[in-house]
Amino acid sequence: MRTSHSKAWLEISVNQIPTLLKLRKKWQTSFALLVASVALSSFPGCRSYRSLPETIGNRTDQIDQLMRCVDAGAPAEQITELPEAPYSLKRPEELDAATYRDMTLDEAIRLAIENGEVLRKLGGMILTDPERIYTEQTLPLQVTDPQTGMEAALSAFDANLYAFGKWQNNDRRYNNQFISGGANAFKQDTHDYVLQLSKYTATGAQLALRSVTDYDANNATGNITASAWQTQFQAEMRQPLMQGGGLTFNRIAGPGAVPGNYNGVLIAKVNNDLTAAEFRQQLRDYISDVITAYWDLYFAYRSLDSKRDALKRSQATWQSFDALKNNNRRTGTDEAMAREQYYRFKSEVNDAISGPLGVQTMERNLRLLIGIQITDGILLRPADEPNEAPLLFDWDSIAIEAVQLRSELQQTRLKIKRSQMEVLAAKNFLMPELDLVSTYRIRGLGKQLAGENSAFRELGSGNYQEYEASVELRMPVGFRQAHAAVRNAQLQVQRQRTLLREQERRILRDLTNDVVECDRSYVQMQTNMNRYLAATDALKGMETNRGNGLPISLEQLLDAQRRASEAQTKYYLSLSQYAISTKNVQYQQGTLLNAIRLMVIDEQPEPVSLKDIMTDADSSMTASNP
Repeated sequence: MRTSHSKAWLEISVNQIPTLLKLRKKWQTSFALLVASVALSSFPGCRSYRSLPETIGNRTDQIDQLMRCVDAGAPAEQITELPEAPYSLKRPEELDAATYRDMTLDEAIRLAIENGEVLRKLGGMILTDPERIYTEQTLPLQVTDPQTGMEAALSAFDANLYAFGKWQNNDRRYNNQFISGGANAFKQDTHDYVLQLSKYTATGAQLALRSVTDYDANNATGNITASAWQTQFQAEMRQPLMQGGGLTFNRIAGPGAVPGNYNGVLIAKVNNDLTAAEFRQQLRDYISDVITAYWDLYFAYRSLDSKRDALKRSQATWQSFDALKNNNRRTGTDEAMAREQYYRFKSEVNDAISGPLGVQTMERNLRLLIGIQITDGILLRPADEPNEAPLLFDWDSIAIEAVQLRSELQQTRLKIKRSQMEVLAAKNFLMPELDLVSTYRIRGLGKQLAGENSAFRELGSGNYQEYEASVELRMPVGFRQAHAAVRNAQLQVQRQRTLLREQERRILRDLTNDVVECDRSYVQMQTNMNRYLAATDALKGMETNRGNGLPISLEQLLDAQRRASEAQTKYYLSLSQYAISTKNVQYQQGTLLNAIRLMVIDEQPEPVSLKDIMTDADSSMTASNP
């Protein structure tokens, strides 16, 4: 067999062929690995080369270590630092000796944002359904989603490099000389190399630049030379003229989309905006919970103060009757009644300290939400006082803002826009696939690949040029799937618009309730304040008469003590409720984050008026009907 490599000619005997084939196989494998390594390490930003030791080969150290943990039931990791023991207070005297940290509402919100890697909730969702908890990775996860993210959508338009190399040796006998080129024993050595760069454009066209080189050395008697190199350079374009073509379809659905599955750049942008709107909603709920927990802790302290005052008064009353209980039976009964009242208030004080609604429980709730240590030996104490001034709302203004700014409505409007895009994309599938394919080709043939009388020199001369154009048509009879996709997308638009109208009604209902609740809590705060003042005056009057030696009814005195304690607790409860109801109006209005001067770095949808919303809804509903 005679082969040619560059200018060297070698005469190889039949006995040397197996050895040569083994050497060539090793050289081809080494050359392929070398080319792959150089290519991977040459591209800027390419990380594939670094992944070779981890994912290719027979080393399984990393996966074996992971699986050992899996097989062991994922054992718990070692805790490097144990948290402090629970800070438990049992008596009022311990409260007086405790260390306090006075915290304003602004400081609590600031700590919540600084420690807001997780948007916490007081419920057990973090344990029962942690996937629904929003974290600081929520937005980056959507952006980097390899299926639905923006980068995934843009990657459809990335240029793709394709390389192919094949080496083949043929050695056979033929019973027909015409098939074998005039020789009964046909021997051939071939090389094939392809290098291609292809890319989709925004109009759906697929462009490709391709280099094809092949080497053929055989013993056919009709050859001009025993071996020859042939190379060609091709430029190819496939442009969809109907289905799959155009800027609108490819920006919505992306290249290669199928009915009902669209992931173009515009759809990915809407998905990112939806995730951002959902994140703002969760952040709003998180801040709302922090504010509520702050005022709940405020009320817990004030409720404890009122019960401690009642405990001191009941203790003094009990001690005074206890000193006289041996004088007569009546005094002994009075002492028992005073003693019962004392222990009653003591029980309430204990609950106010560490009960389900006590100071320590509410303080731990606030610590949990703002992301600081649950126990550090210091008690948080609110430093702000609730606003006692009356609030007047401009109903038209806050109602329009609620419809414009509520994150839930913004999400539904984004879903409507996405469904409208999907209607446009689905209509594209009602057309047949009609593609125009054109190819331009330059050829070169030579005894050598490069140099004099070479394939590259003839290719560069441009003497052999070819052009090819074709039209391809494919279409399903009836377009059943395409019609179903269009109807489905239109129904999605109608459904989202129906939900939007119902959401608007619900939000306006909730806003109405919270405005009424704000007015009610303000009136209730004034009423309870007057009740507290009256109960306090009545109790002071009875204690003054008793101190002056005037006869009083013990039942009335004990009842007055209970009434004063209850009225004081109710006053502070209505005060905290007024602060929370004020926050709730801002929540329903959609301005809570703006009210605390918290700006989320994200593109905000442009505000629209109620009239614009209804006009747009009517026009889109008419346009979406088939």
